[in-house]
Amino acid sequence: MTIKIESIICEWDSDTAAVIVKFINLVMLAKTRRELETALDFTPFKSLYQKHLLWGFGKSHLWANQVNPYNGQVMEKRLLIVEF
Repeated sequence: MTIKIESIICEWDSDTAAVIVKFINLVMLAKTRRELETALDFTPFKSLYQKHLLWGFGKSHLWANQVNPYNGQVMEKRLLIVEF
């Protein structure tokens, strides 16, 4: 899997950087798309991830956008893409 960071990280609160690093680590530890889907569904940090990130799957990739934890606004530009 290849991770490409496509935009800047907006650090709205003290948890933002740590959450994004944990998310990237989770992605890097997965060997397949199925492992990644399972890990994202069952991680104890899922609610924390959802507070800061919005993600989804395409045919051969995972995308993630950053979310403002104070108002829920999703950033226009994609934060990262993971290609399988």
